[in-house]
Amino acid sequence: MVAVHRNWSPFVVSAPGKVILFGEHAVVYGKAAIAGSLDMRAYALVTPRTDTKARMVLPDIGVDILFDIHTLPQLSSTDLSHPSEVEALVPSSISIPEGPGRTAVLTFVYLYGCIFAESDRNTGFTLCVRSLLPVGAGLGSSAAFNVALSATLLQLTGQLQEEGVSASDKKLINQWAFHGEQVAHGTPSGIDNSVATYGGFLKYVKGEPSVNLESTHALRVLITNTNVPKSTKALVAGVRALRDRYPAVVDGILDSIHSISTTASSLFQSTSEAEESLEQQMQDIIRINHGLLSTLGVSHASLERVREVTAVRNLASKITGAGGGGCALTLIPNGMASGDVDVVARELEAEGFHCYQTVVGGGGVAIARSVDGKVAVEQWLADTIERHGSPSAGGDGDVYGSAVAGFATLPAAAIAVLKPE
Repeated sequence: MVAVHRNWSPFVVSAPGKVILFGEHAVVYGKAAIAGSLDMRAYALVTPRTDTKARMVLPDIGVDILFDIHTLPQLSSTDLSHPSEVEALVPSSISIPEGPGRTAVLTFVYLYGCIFAESDRNTGFTLCVRSLLPVGAGLGSSAAFNVALSATLLQLTGQLQEEGVSASDKKLINQWAFHGEQVAHGTPSGIDNSVATYGGFLKYVKGEPSVNLESTHALRVLITNTNVPKSTKALVAGVRALRDRYPAVVDGILDSIHSISTTASSLFQSTSEAEESLEQQMQDIIRINHGLLSTLGVSHASLERVREVTAVRNLASKITGAGGGGCALTLIPNGMASGDVDVVARELEAEGFHCYQTVVGGGGVAIARSVDGKVAVEQWLADTIERHGSPSAGGDGDVYGSAVAGFATLPAAAIAVLKPE
């Protein structure tokens, strides 16, 4: 395979976020969890340069860094005892920002160093990532970034055989994205990057390969971010302390949550269940799962308020993620009008929450050179930027600098049209 060095046109890589549907906390003890991909994605615009610089622009978190690719370390995945140790190898000329930008820069340095051989480092590129996922809400924004970044670097070095479509391509992308998650999180489970790579619904058991449920069912959901900060570490420790005091009781709860996950797995894989029956069963196990998590002490007044507001309209809601604040998930019946969902969302937002109407179970990572299979990304970008205003021109070596500046300021609705079918 030959690396893509020159004469290539801009392309877009996108990857979805994730939501944990069932199995929170129980998964820590070897029980099953079910996760699904969100119809909310991170989008990476990749453009060629005429110099030997690599520029990473993350406008949503205020990062814009220009790397001299010849100063970036040359690595293999075995050079460090753990990918998070890459910080010691970052060139002193690079100023590492604080906050989410810090892990993004470290991840870029690590993955670029591992994936780009010396022979690949003869031309530059610009990577501008726009995420339609809220950062730090437990919806997989980090994994979506890492999958999009890994797919970009592998594509640029000619290591993908079918632009991310084939099983071997996805396996390779997922492997490198997991290393990126290690830089960001130390000891990730691997479920977030797997969902962002493969999409759909995955069943995960700690220490075992995740299983794609190959479901034809998609779920309409309302994700509510309570905006209440949480500590996953503290919540996990709290459940552990409760289990230490009452092992038989808590183990029974964890076993029940496991049964919910296995029931959900069967429902997703079912081809005989009528849609109405499937929705009813999903509502039932969502309510039960929330109740069980509440007994473990991981709910919060804000999450209970979400449940109360949605229950008035006979909607089922539950904690998604660690609990203690963070996000809640509400199942929306397929027959419910969007206007009625808007009413519920407004009521929740009046409580100070932030709501996202989305779908769970869509596709995974995708590489696109055109929009809707018709208009080249480069032309789409020019047309879209013209409609939304004129950006500033690019700098030396960045022939697409104005396009990148325009992409960085496009509204979310304009970017969302890049979502793969």
